[in-house]
Amino acid sequence: MRHIDAVVMFVSLWLLASMLLDALTPVELTVYMIGPALAPAIIATAVLYWLRIPPLDFAVAFATVWMASEMVLEMITPKPLSPLLAIIAVAPLLIVGGVLNVQTWYRSKRRPQSVLPASMPDLSPSPGPASKRPHPV
Repeated sequence: MRHIDAVVMFVSLWLLASMLLDALTPVELTVYMIGPALAPAIIATAVLYWLRIPPLDFAVAFATVWMASEMVLEMITPKPLSPLLAIIAVAPLLIVGGVLNVQTWYRSKRRPQSVLPASMPDLSPSPGPASKRPHPV
């Protein structure tokens, strides 16, 4: 049953994105041009969803194919698209990149510094004979 649900979900998202982009783009770019341009991206994300890849990898893949779809739309349109659509296409990549950077920063701050239990010997280098030599002046 999960397969049918995923198919219905991604077909609905494909139709919704096609109709929304049809409303936001110039009249020359119709839903009949937008639908086939978005179809490969929707199929790729549906396959990744079906394969149950980790959420962060899915978000990166989705942002990438969304950007590629916007590039295809820019190539097939007879008139230049609005700069707002370029911002909408780049937004998922920026959000995913920001989340990755924040997670990396947060994990580096939470990582404990070298804490040794009392029963473990300290293996840090101790000053040996080389450190007893007089320093040249």
